Amino acid sequence: MTEALETLTRFDTVLIPNAPTVSSRLQHGLTHAEIEVQIASFSWSLPQDAFDLYQWHNRLSGKPGKLNLAEKLLRLKGKWHGELSGRENEVHLQLGNRLIVAKFLPLNYALAGNRHLKLGRCLIDLLPFSLLTDGEKTIYCMMRLDTDEPIIYCADGTNLPPMRVTESFLSTQPQFSRLSELITFLTAIFQQAVQPISVSRGYSTDAAAITDKSFDSELNLMQFEQLYQKYKG
Repeated sequence: MTEALETLTRFDTVLIPNAPTVSSRLQHGLTHAEIEVQIASFSWSLPQDAFDLYQWHNRLSGKPGKLNLAEKLLRLKGKWHGELSGRENEVHLQLGNRLIVAKFLPLNYALAGNRHLKLGRCLIDLLPFSLLTDGEKTIYCMMRLDTDEPIIYCADGTNLPPMRVTESFLSTQPQFSRLSELITFLTAIFQQAVQPISVSRGYSTDAAAITDKSFDSELNLMQFEQLYQKYKG
């Protein structure tokens, strides 16, 4: 088992007791052969870390639209992930007084995101596999498609055209040297920063009754900031 898969497996064991709603909605991963079929038309080689990520899980419980619809969205204000806007495709995290919405993109949408970047004249091969937004700022988690150095960038892509995603820009953004480092950080977050959901807020915690106003986990802001300072690249 690779280091990334070991770390992802450990993350699963932490999610089950600390974020059961999130854990229960993660879907089965793809086989190595299924991934190979999806990437067959691309010129780059997929890093082992990306194989490990999508063999672990391949999205939340939502059912994304067909890929051809995603392709149509590539040139529509960059909304290549637009069909993943349903609540079932999102993790809602309460962080202080902010609601953070996170998406774990299935592989076909991540690949559509790679095409979106290339069509927009980004010169770097990147695989955007996750995003987070608070309604004002959008952070894209992207893996560099380099088999030797698959760096993870957590880049502020708010109103940023693909052609401005350059080496210079990425050097200023938070990064993790490998997928295992990012997952170790997330494991620490869900192990140490998750606190009981405040029922007084009036949000539903029932996994069977998720609504747009419900959230899945509440994070302690101070502990989150301390962990972020510890793990950020």
